[in-house]
Amino acid sequence: MVKSEYAALISTPASDDRDPLHIELVYDAPLSQAEVQTRLSNALPEVNARAEAAFDANGDRFFFITFPEIDPHGQEREVFAFARALRSEMQAAEANPVLPDSLYGAVHVGTEGLFGFCETPRDNSRPFGWHHARIRTPLAWAHTRGSGVKVAAIDTGYTGHNELYDVIETQGQWNFVESDGDARDRFSGGFLKNPGHGTLVASVIASRGDADMQGNTTSPGGVTGTAPAAKVLPIRTVRSVIDFTQRRIAAAVTHAVNERADVIIMALGGPTRVASTEQAMRNAVAAGTVVVCAAGNCYPAVVFPAAYAPMGICTAVAALQPDNRPWRKSGRGREVTFAAYGEHVWGAAKNKASDPDAGIRSSQGTTLASSMTAGLAALWVARHGGRLALLDKANAAGTTVQAMWVHCATHGMTKPPEWNGARDLGAGIIDAKRLLDAPLPTGTESPAPPDSDATTTLNVLVEHLAGQSSEAATEVTPELAEYAPEILWLSYRRGARARIAESDGGTEALLPQDMATVGLQQAVTDKPALAALIGTG
Repeated sequence: MVKSEYAALISTPASDDRDPLHIELVYDAPLSQAEVQTRLSNALPEVNARAEAAFDANGDRFFFITFPEIDPHGQEREVFAFARALRSEMQAAEANPVLPDSLYGAVHVGTEGLFGFCETPRDNSRPFGWHHARIRTPLAWAHTRGSGVKVAAIDTGYTGHNELYDVIETQGQWNFVESDGDARDRFSGGFLKNPGHGTLVASVIASRGDADMQGNTTSPGGVTGTAPAAKVLPIRTVRSVIDFTQRRIAAAVTHAVNERADVIIMALGGPTRVASTEQAMRNAVAAGTVVVCAAGNCYPAVVFPAAYAPMGICTAVAALQPDNRPWRKSGRGREVTFAAYGEHVWGAAKNKASDPDAGIRSSQGTTLASSMTAGLAALWVARHGGRLALLDKANAAGTTVQAMWVHCATHGMTKPPEWNGARDLGAGIIDAKRLLDAPLPTGTESPAPPDSDATTTLNVLVEHLAGQSSEAATEVTPELAEYAPEILWLSYRRGARARIAESDGGTEALLPQDMATVGLQQAVTDKPALAALIGTG
């Protein structure tokens, strides 16, 4: 069965700027990498494929199986069928295809064209630091400007830029794309590429300078970060946050923890659930690291990894317009923790090597909202004596630093009237002064630490569907565990298509149709709500 399903895949090796097919296998008990490789060789003896443990080659539950001769783009349907056959043959508990995502955040760095449905009109008329007055960072800086705090940016890397003067922590930087210790952005150009994204993120977090309550900023650059004395540790993990996979995310999070990062920012995401990413985030929270994620663009639902926020292992941040209303392209849902400004926010702009080192631009997206939030998390960590001091207090209170951060961030937070009672944008708008003035919670005010082990993809599916269609959620049975990754992917993709249909320009017709596998179609014949959700009803 597994051989025939593999044969159904079109053998087209991925190009140098695109990842090949990866499938994550999850086991109930740890196995060695050698044992998994042996099983793989026995299952597909004539196929060039390799197994790699996500965390520990000597004993792990999470493995990435790489098929270098297969490019998954455009044959996702066949990939899901193959993954199920591979899971059975390899005696694994789960098989999660690590699919590329080509719909997330094209507008972060100004990409135009087909994916214009993800953006709103630009406005360059606002002062460079207008958002500081709204979230009251100048008042919070009376406590701290983030000195001594390290923010790990899991992104495209960094570039030479005036806005990053004295910002980058070069000791411990790493490049998981080209596998070396130089995390500088390689300016991977072309359609759907967005080099310079990591530079934008770092500038919004920690660009040096000052700002006042009128939105004016001071040198050395034009932009001032929300934590203008913190350091940013660049970890190059993706070539692009538009066309990327989660293949290296778990390793990047683990590296950030090993380098004693106080805060992790992931301004990226997509519709693919990868269990090892969740596991790495659980490990980070156990180490006392604050994890901040972007709720996502283009997809109306909150993307992964931000979708894990209800588990207590990250903060999911939605984006707002300057008038406090939701940015029209922001991911929204009950997973959102709170919101921050994500439209017309200024940041560093350098998208190719020849671009000037002083360029700044008004940008939009949940990247901006989550980046300014990561800077505020750095202020909060510094305010309370650092990560280790917070970890001691969290352990004594029977909770986590992540839970304490969320408690303080949402302390006294109310939803603005502009939301008209919306329940899918979180508790309210982040406020730096209120955050730093909030007392740390006691044990009775914060939840207990989350489980140490990642949950199942079936459970993740049920939680996702509960926010999309309660009827579909009730139709999920244990027998659908095999199809959980495919149902999730189809649900997100159909949501994106619906958002495209709301936009002018007819771009929906330019995207390929997503078809369910025959196995999934048969599995939901008696489940009308699920069938309708994935487009087979």
